[in-house]
Amino acid sequence: MRTDILDIHDFYRSPLGGVARDFIASRVSAAWGKGAGLKIAGFGYANPYLEVLEQATARFALAPGGQGVIRWSPGAANAASLVRESDWPVPDASLDRVIIVHGLEEAPAPQRLMREVWRVLKDDGRVIIIASHRRGLWSVIDTTPFAAGRPYLRRRLEGLLRDALFRPTAWDSALFFPPVKNRLIVRVARTWERAGAMLWPGLGGVIMVEAEKDMLSPIGLVRQAGVRAVRPAIAAPQPLRHQSRHDVADPSLASRGQRSL
Repeated sequence: MRTDILDIHDFYRSPLGGVARDFIASRVSAAWGKGAGLKIAGFGYANPYLEVLEQATARFALAPGGQGVIRWSPGAANAASLVRESDWPVPDASLDRVIIVHGLEEAPAPQRLMREVWRVLKDDGRVIIIASHRRGLWSVIDTTPFAAGRPYLRRRLEGLLRDALFRPTAWDSALFFPPVKNRLIVRVARTWERAGAMLWPGLGGVIMVEAEKDMLSPIGLVRQAGVRAVRPAIAAPQPLRHQSRHDVADPSLASRGQRSL
């Protein structure tokens, strides 16, 4: 069960959520600028971070069905939609960038999700994943949406990306201050954030990675989940024997050569 969209929305409207959004958004801007000339999609709840990419030619938010969606309109029309996690209504190789926030930790099948990201990105496309860090306070203290689902370590996130045919190109972290709804903490958060980035960079509340499509890997590895590969079953010859009336034919033998990827 995913975190309800209203809980995430309310968090970002709070003083604590606003500060967290600023720190993470600054990293997104450092990587992609204002998104000039790019077609960009966000998955999970990426709305606050899509807003900083204001020069993109197209921006839209994709929300998983179990979470819910809130209208988001960077222009006149709504640009937010509910989707299946591993089946987006987006053409192949049509996007320049994808950003995932509050989308990976509660995904029931993370590898299928990343294969879908691979499908919709252009050959030179890139993805930024912002995920809760297992070693950070934000995954432990249950006061924000970053405490929901499965937090990640760098090696686990790197393995997921490589299995989905992505190559990590840059790593970062953010949210070093504690997720406490206290005015004093929020007021000194910027100082705390700067100190944390220098003194304990491995203890940020979120881990961030930018990755590009790995076009040199065998393309067969990205076969859509659920496709069955058929191989002939080869068995050693068995000596003939008399069939008694107790012998029963096994109808499943005809399909034992199939296995699911």
